[in-house]
Amino acid sequence: MPELVINVSNIISPLCYTVLRIEPYSVCPYNCVYCYSRWYFKSRPDVVAPRIKAVEMFERVVKRIYKMGARPIPFRLSTLVEPFPPHEELNRISERVLNIAKRYEYPLIVNTKSVKAVEIVGVRKALEDLLDKSLAVLQLSLSTLDDDKARILEPLAPPPMRRLDMIKEFGLRGMPIVIRLSPFIPFYSPTSEEDIKFTLGLFRDIGVKHIIVEALRIEREAAETLVKKLGDHELSFEGYSIREVEGLKPLVRVSERLRIEAYATLHRHAVKNGIGFATCKEGLFRFHTVDDCCGAYMLKNYALRVTLWDLYRAGIIVGKQEIDVETSITSICKKFLRICSELLSLYPRAISKPLKYHEKKLLKVLRKPELLKHIAPDIVNNT
Repeated sequence: MPELVINVSNIISPLCYTVLRIEPYSVCPYNCVYCYSRWYFKSRPDVVAPRIKAVEMFERVVKRIYKMGARPIPFRLSTLVEPFPPHEELNRISERVLNIAKRYEYPLIVNTKSVKAVEIVGVRKALEDLLDKSLAVLQLSLSTLDDDKARILEPLAPPPMRRLDMIKEFGLRGMPIVIRLSPFIPFYSPTSEEDIKFTLGLFRDIGVKHIIVEALRIEREAAETLVKKLGDHELSFEGYSIREVEGLKPLVRVSERLRIEAYATLHRHAVKNGIGFATCKEGLFRFHTVDDCCGAYMLKNYALRVTLWDLYRAGIIVGKQEIDVETSITSICKKFLRICSELLSLYPRAISKPLKYHEKKLLKVLRKPELLKHIAPDIVNNT
């Protein structure tokens, strides 16, 4: 896979704004039941090693973009592994990434379950500087506020309430803070009206600006075992994998009915509390209230690629009207100041070439309404 860019796919390419990533470590030490990184990395799970070459490549790319004066495309730190594991105290590899971003005024979207972001002095200082200058968005991932429940899914990760105490230190100072309800599991994550009302009020009180919800995805054969472990037999699943690939286990996700019921309540309380709301990789755009799902809109200076959300908010519904795909994408890029087509060539080849592949995949998906119904039901005229 490309070192600095998430792989092209039928789901990522049409839906994700932030496909640039820097993975500072080889694996994650938290041993989460649902861990996605095991599908991509073949490293031994007990060996957490710094990825020095990836960081060096990241520095070369952002330095060049800085010298060019081009609008920077945010990188994610990180997508598959924890950027601030206990090993960070020794290696300081993520701290190095933060300082590179600070030196070249390069925007980052930092995603973590760790509390090391405040416990390691150098990391905290660099992160505070970036957040204070709107050069970073800090995303905290959690599924539940219940520490006992969390130990079932995330046995080695810090308890949720400790994570919230960490995020509170930034949020109460008005910094750009995001909560990722990920993976969202109905009846395990906040689902009832009462639980959601309490949870969203708590998020507001600690300074959360934006919420992203992403339902559980898991191997089909592991779903039943997980349901038994959680003790919730009302959970139902549907197919997630668009096609089955030899050597890869088919994936399922929480059924659309359960997701929509829960998201409607989450959306309503987010709006009441003045918190931005979006779904992640689900295409349920009816619930989105902000310019992009990741929270990049809180950054000072940035550029984003175009996605299906841009088409939806421009009023384009596939199947309801005949569209010229290339013309529509070009006009939407101008309307929302996205980068696409020839503008991608302005960036270093290490990222511009993969970004072009992502755009080609987006265009292919747009020509297949049946595929779109699976990826983003709200952009097809059957909702």
